Amino acid sequence: MKLFKNLFVLALGLAIFSGCSDDDNNTDTSKVKVALKASQTGLKTGGEPVAEPVEMTEFMISLGEIEFDVSDEMEDLIPGGDSIYSDIELEGPFLIDLLSSNAETGIDLATANVPNAVYEEIEFDFEPYDMDEPVGMLGNTIVVKGTYNGTEFSIISDEELELELEYTNGFSLDGADARLFIDLNLGNLISFVKGIDFTQAVLEEDNTILISKDRNKDILEQFENTIENSFDIDEEDEEGDDD
Repeated sequence: MKLFKNLFVLALGLAIFSGCSDDDNNTDTSKVKVALKASQTGLKTGGEPVAEPVEMTEFMISLGEIEFDVSDEMEDLIPGGDSIYSDIELEGPFLIDLLSSNAETGIDLATANVPNAVYEEIEFDFEPYDMDEPVGMLGNTIVVKGTYNGTEFSIISDEELELELEYTNGFSLDGADARLFIDLNLGNLISFVKGIDFTQAVLEEDNTILISKDRNKDILEQFENTIENSFDIDEEDEEGDDD
């Protein structure tokens, strides 16, 4: 695993940070709201309405820590290599319902006061969820449910995927409130699920279809690869936050 120097860990939660009035007046930090936006880019649409063989009823993911990596240029500004700037880590897990009504405009994950600097990269991972609700998420990172021609299917993964997303020119914080968007191409993932050849999947005893590390493993690996390739940073849509 990659080890990070000078790691400053922030406790998360809107309730925690809403009470930090002293930090609100600290010009050395910026209040940053991190959001995930699930766009429909790549989703095949158009033509005459037809009955879809695949219907999705649930698409949940569990993200773990989200880390802001300070740029090398900021570290190089300090003589002797003892940087006053730190990589910033936001602790999860963050359970995200990708089929929720506000997924396309942005689901806020956390708000934190982050030291002003230029950050070149965001890193995050998928972390197994540690609660019993919703059903099926305990110990898993991804759960997708739906039906194929009336047959129930589930896609379940406990893979702790790690992703690194780089900014073209860095993400600069100067004291102003900001909203940072992590973009997920949900349309690409939905198209993948709808394109699965469920007729070739091995059925369970109750005639349902399970895609997991133990059943229909090849399909799961393709799905996980698609997820890894569907994340990006939406640099064009970063915005100041007036809240």
